[in-house]
Amino acid sequence: MSIRQGDPISGLRRLQLLVIAAREHALHLLVISALVVGMGGIFAGNALAAGTLTRLGWATSNNQATATNATYSFSFTTATTGIIAHVAIFVGSGPSGTATVVANYGIGAGAVARVGNTITYTVTAPVSVAAGTPILLELGGNNNNNAAIGNYQSYITTETNIGNAIDGPDFTPIVPFSGSNTAKTVVVVESTTFTLSTASFQLNMDPTLAALADQSDVINLTVQTNANSGYTLTVADSTTGLQCSGCLSTPTIPVAAPSGSYVSFPVAPAAAVGYTVTSTGATIPGGFSAGTRYTGYSSAGLQIASSATSTGASANTIAITDQTAVDYAASAGAYADTITFTVTPNYS
Repeated sequence: MSIRQGDPISGLRRLQLLVIAAREHALHLLVISALVVGMGGIFAGNALAAGTLTRLGWATSNNQATATNATYSFSFTTATTGIIAHVAIFVGSGPSGTATVVANYGIGAGAVARVGNTITYTVTAPVSVAAGTPILLELGGNNNNNAAIGNYQSYITTETNIGNAIDGPDFTPIVPFSGSNTAKTVVVVESTTFTLSTASFQLNMDPTLAALADQSDVINLTVQTNANSGYTLTVADSTTGLQCSGCLSTPTIPVAAPSGSYVSFPVAPAAAVGYTVTSTGATIPGGFSAGTRYTGYSSAGLQIASSATSTGASANTIAITDQTAVDYAASAGAYADTITFTVTPNYS
């Protein structure tokens, strides 16, 4: 059976197709079909409760109606956070052949099987997938020989391990099947590269000497991404200030200012830790004032760089200058902390 552009599909029939896509055992098909006929209102209510997939796409490596072994690419963005165990795809063109997994992005590895028009991708080890996650499945082994020349749609449903819909079913755009043209599809995967120049550093400090009482280290970072809406970069640490596990007196060197409050860094004699940020290509908070104003770390994190667009061929560069000053109020000992940088690309 095929779904062609303009064919009327009743809500009840659509639910029957969804049930067929989600069940394998013949007895289950009979029982569920009876429930759909007798309790259509209940099933309609459950379908409405599912989220709506966005940014749906369907492309084929060969749109000739007689082509064999074509690769179908299905893409979508989740609307609901949930443990996705199955992705059920009703393919309107009604392909034949033995489906294979070519690639999967945004979802765990899995296996694929076809029953009639429905291809089901089953995740090997299902985990929770957050709302707003882009997913791409490339499935090979599709023969177009069941498709007449015309326009077709497919629809996609994400499901729990017992076949309940999480998001969908929602329709993909139209794909034309023809005997006289060639469709070209290029799939560009989501890519973000993030580098960090410094894995660790140590400052040997002495409050007696000015050169050793106020020291800094520069951490250089780069971000390059093809994310449509750019990215954000945040920095956090595990505690407030530097901590000394073996110090009995004054075991903390405090932050120079609360995170997000910008000050001129204290000079010795004083005891404080802070950082400032400069960048080429990225937007940084104005409070840093071209690298002359400092703020303190926090466990909650603070956004220190961002971009509203993809970076293109040239990576954004970000330099964070970590500065520490000590005086005799800081007890002798080894102070430590962990600085965490997080890059979040936005592909929406």
